[in-house]
Amino acid sequence: MRQIGSFLLALALLSGCGGGPAPAESLLEEPVQTVSLPEARRLEPLSAPAIVTQGRKPAEDYELPPSLADPWYNAEGWIRGGVVGFLAEAPEAGAAFYAAPYQANADSPALIRWGNRLAEFDWVFLTPRTILPRMDCFDVDGDWEDELVVICYTGSGTGVSVEELHILEKDPDGSLTAYTFPESLWQEELPKLFDTAEVNGRTFAMLGHELVEFDGESLDLETASSGLIAGFSKEEWGGLRFRGALCLSHEDSGGPCYVADTSAEILYRDGVFTLQDFHLYGYEQ
Repeated sequence: MRQIGSFLLALALLSGCGGGPAPAESLLEEPVQTVSLPEARRLEPLSAPAIVTQGRKPAEDYELPPSLADPWYNAEGWIRGGVVGFLAEAPEAGAAFYAAPYQANADSPALIRWGNRLAEFDWVFLTPRTILPRMDCFDVDGDWEDELVVICYTGSGTGVSVEELHILEKDPDGSLTAYTFPESLWQEELPKLFDTAEVNGRTFAMLGHELVEFDGESLDLETASSGLIAGFSKEEWGGLRFRGALCLSHEDSGGPCYVADTSAEILYRDGVFTLQDFHLYGYEQ
């Protein structure tokens, strides 16, 4: 583990438990001691190519529901009624998310309409919690052309909350192509930026220059991962942001324990996703 020698240097980096930065002045009242800490490091952006899927022509000539407000075609009606479901829309873009008739023993394809184009994709888009997909349409990559943004909830359960991000573009031949945010960025690459430290009986999670204190009793500090939490959202200014977590394992059972929340700005351009502007917060269940 990389080390620095002075607690005074570390004080400028500390963030208080709960997510807000702790003023360094408030910590100067503690006795100055020489301790070992992971070296604060400048975090470089993480990039990976998107998972590319070309939408296919729907298998059938489906009759598309007329209104998102009709309960017959919402998620519960779709599961019960054997009809095409109407799960989300971006009306300003003439876009909608439909689900092919529900199949109890197989995955039902997603049907995406964008203007006069309709394409079928093999996506996971509902869990037993029945959290509906979300749609938006804006210029994600700065090329002066709008992209269709689709966020699907794909994993739920105790300690599990996973979403998947798809960015759709229109192709010259009239088809739709989906560029999906790769799980490897948050499952494999992001954890490489995590550090943990024990300082005078206090335990900290560290991401770059940010520290969050947590209760480290019975936790294995060498098992930092992202666990199974991944979410996506649109920023007020129009960009996209990833939200995840820092997870450790219990020493006795190996079970997961979330100790901090994380976030990062998402950039997308030419079929490549990038995470940057990383932040660390106190964990909120």
